[in-house]
Amino acid sequence: MNSQKSIFVVVSLFIFGCGSDNRSADTSDIINSNRDTHKGDTSVMGAFEFQDTTFDFGNINDGERVQHVFKFKNIGKGPLSIKNVQAMCGCTTPEWTREVIPPGGEGRIVATFNSSGRGGPDNPLVEKSIEVFFDNAIRDYINLTFVSHIYSEKENY
Repeated sequence: MNSQKSIFVVVSLFIFGCGSDNRSADTSDIINSNRDTHKGDTSVMGAFEFQDTTFDFGNINDGERVQHVFKFKNIGKGPLSIKNVQAMCGCTTPEWTREVIPPGGEGRIVATFNSSGRGGPDNPLVEKSIEVFFDNAIRDYINLTFVSHIYSEKENY
């Protein structure tokens, strides 16, 4: 069995190692052979542009639920879609456009934040984020953030 493997390896090296193109492989060969990048052609991909990527809710009271809509437009030449959205905290609930967004189309991510238990008498600044992952987009990831000062009369620590 080992001799059969050795023969296969030698034959494979001879067949694949002796092509007519004897140049060394470089980074562009790796990129061009990756099926996930459309062989380097971004003309068939979407591109997102957000109206805002950060939002400040200002001062709110502990226990308030606040919401912000992050809107974006597909400014690319191909359709795109949102693969997944992940809130970095259980206090934030995201909702997002589930349909494919054509070139020129718009999408949104709605962030609902439950501030319960997050405040304090010193009105602390709280920052939260949402990770958004796209399919068929030139950039496949963006991080959206929001902040708020949350007041509570009692100590919540």
